[in-house]
Amino acid sequence: MPLESLDSTAPGQPPAPRRIFSRTTGESRMTAEKKPLRVDVISDCVCPWCYVGKRNLDEAIARSEDRFDMEVHWHPFQLNPDLPAEGRDWKKYAAERFGSLERLRGMQVRLEEVGKAAGIDFAFDKVSRAVNTFEAHRLIALAGLEGLQDEVAEGLFRANFVDGADIGSRETLLKVATAAGMDAERTSAMLESGEGEEQVRQGLEMARRIGVTGVPFFIVDGKYAVSGAQPPEALVELFDHAAQGGGDEG
Repeated sequence: MPLESLDSTAPGQPPAPRRIFSRTTGESRMTAEKKPLRVDVISDCVCPWCYVGKRNLDEAIARSEDRFDMEVHWHPFQLNPDLPAEGRDWKKYAAERFGSLERLRGMQVRLEEVGKAAGIDFAFDKVSRAVNTFEAHRLIALAGLEGLQDEVAEGLFRANFVDGADIGSRETLLKVATAAGMDAERTSAMLESGEGEEQVRQGLEMARRIGVTGVPFFIVDGKYAVSGAQPPEALVELFDHAAQGGGDEG
């Protein structure tokens, strides 16, 4: 698939890449010896497995930073696109979607265990709203203009799953944006103007076109894809596979 087709930003304005920095000096560690690799992440910020997948990706990148210069780009997917913009009461929605709150709780217990291993303290009891994530994805797209997609994605996951905040609300979005380093006044103006809406629509359509039905979904070097919250070692293996050009495949 053409790499350009995965961008959810306007033509000529690709999201600034996320660079890996030295933990000891804080200086860029980009060198001629390192191989550049691009990772495209398709996810939804109300998907707990996507949060686990992000943390696993962070760990995989940390393990590989001596060999690769990584660019990470985030793209939208909506698990619940038909929810109204104002969202719905979470318990009522969850009972309908999962059959019963007891069944949902069983899933959450497993996620809490997995989350701890990834450094996430899921607080599912704090979640009160089932939200439409279109606006949250718009914020991620806008964050790409400042090279802050990763920080905003992390902030949205944390706001939803740890703090129990309503990430469908403008107030929460602005809090996440400013905490990530985005300018509050500029971000507020962009959200008010509708900027980024078309980028999100294009990103959602692209996910449908390439056949993404579940998230998280990772694409490395525009060629090698894997679905699900893969463990760090599996992602490192995928990085190596991509760096070698797919081995015997090509």
